[in-house]
Amino acid sequence: MTILIIHSSPRSNGCSSTIARNIAKKFEGASLLEINLHKENLPDCAGCLNCVKKSIEACPHSKQTLLMRDKMLKADLIIVATPVYILHMSGQLKTFIDHFPSIFLMHRPEKAMFSKQLIIVTTAAGPVCKETLKEISGIFTQFGISRIYKLGFAVASPTYNSIKKEKLLKIEKQSNKVIKKVKRNIFKPKVSLKIRFNFFIYKMVQKKFPASEADGKHWQQNNWFKTGRPWK
Repeated sequence: MTILIIHSSPRSNGCSSTIARNIAKKFEGASLLEINLHKENLPDCAGCLNCVKKSIEACPHSKQTLLMRDKMLKADLIIVATPVYILHMSGQLKTFIDHFPSIFLMHRPEKAMFSKQLIIVTTAAGPVCKETLKEISGIFTQFGISRIYKLGFAVASPTYNSIKKEKLLKIEKQSNKVIKKVKRNIFKPKVSLKIRFNFFIYKMVQKKFPASEADGKHWQQNNWFKTGRPWK
């Protein structure tokens, strides 16, 4: 099993990043990959649409984004961790996501994404994680992931080490529930009705009005205009 942690806290002992690492440790024997978005310092999306019109290799930041994409494709479980800033995900995480419209369902989805599971970890001073969890979940659904688990914690602390004991116990209890679900469903692919429906709609759109030549070619080569599907 391979686990990828995508985290964006600027603090080495940040709450969301530490919780994500603690969760990963519960999967004994798993290989661990990491994308530290704060250290990556990925530039803002240039809005050139090269990734959609041509390929992700044509992105001006492809030296970083290709490695990031490959890590996502390799992982069986992805853990996305972010602090909540002004009621939303961190800017670093949003910048990361902005670089991958090409693998959205509507463009050129990657087959490997449909068998993955995702855990979202958000932390905030107060109980304001709900919208951020919903936002991130909606985005990764469009990457083709159906099994998504949400963990939002009001930690009232800038660092993990200063979180109160009773809150740490609650974090561990909720995390363990999610870990059990992930272990139970590992290597058991599931494709939700929502993803199947969206794929069918995008199939009709791409067939008549492909967003780009690259999109049309991708769908054609995978036989998705006929009976093919990006999932097994």
